[in-house]
Amino acid sequence: MKDKYIIISPVRNEEEYVEKTLSSVVNQSILPIEWILVNDGSIDRTVDLIKPYLEKYKWIKLVNLPDRGYYLPGDGVVNVFYKGFESISEKGWDYVVKLDCDLSFDKDYFEVLLKKFHADPQLGIASGCIYNLVNGRLIREKSQEDHPFGATKVYRKECFEEIGGIKRIPGWDLADLLSAQMKNWKTRCYFDIIVTHYKIGGARRTGLVKGKFLQGRFQYRFGYTFFYTFLKAFYHLTTRPYIITTAGLISGYLYAAIKKDQQYYDKEMISFLRKRQHAYLLSKFKLSKKR
Repeated sequence: MKDKYIIISPVRNEEEYVEKTLSSVVNQSILPIEWILVNDGSIDRTVDLIKPYLEKYKWIKLVNLPDRGYYLPGDGVVNVFYKGFESISEKGWDYVVKLDCDLSFDKDYFEVLLKKFHADPQLGIASGCIYNLVNGRLIREKSQEDHPFGATKVYRKECFEEIGGIKRIPGWDLADLLSAQMKNWKTRCYFDIIVTHYKIGGARRTGLVKGKFLQGRFQYRFGYTFFYTFLKAFYHLTTRPYIITTAGLISGYLYAAIKKDQQYYDKEMISFLRKRQHAYLLSKFKLSKKR
């Protein structure tokens, strides 16, 4: 049974949560053959908290990068990931995992996911489901079933190589799924496999209005149609804070369209994405008619 996996973790200033992830990984029922943590210039106690694990577990390694002075999301995270990928010393791996260091999960997390891969040879990318810890309550982060989370993605080696790895672009998290699906690989998020997420999300860090504006702008850059973005925004009228969220998405998209922002994906991928979105909307419409 193929169960050799490698974990690569970009980490920056995670002193509050990194030990939760460290503890989760070292207690797995099936351990990784190598775990490379890439310290992206942390200026807190993150490295000090990792060091005892380096001494105890020889399969854990640390790569240190200089501090650029700020956190760089998107393609910046991918570049950090590849610093770890270039440092892999174990060559016989079957799966590679991109894992954030503000998470925790059960002892059989990777064993359960590996069984999913074993059961379906066409499964290329998978993850558990992110549950955000908010005021002591676990709240499931919304995701479609075929959209595994970037914070804890497991890639089958053959799929990873066929899609050319993780793309060094903003929106890499969607691009790798589309690339895999275009090559007839399956991608899955398993809602019953819980991953606890501790850090406050990006939209909350930037503020709700700015966060939704940026989300709308990125949806244009990824190639979403205005109709799809409009419907997503309209859906938010049913949830708090109603108009603010809706207005943020739509205004961000229109701003990007008027400015003719650069689109990150090629024409083939955008066409595939739009067909996928059309099929999703059609399935929702048919479901509502049945009700």
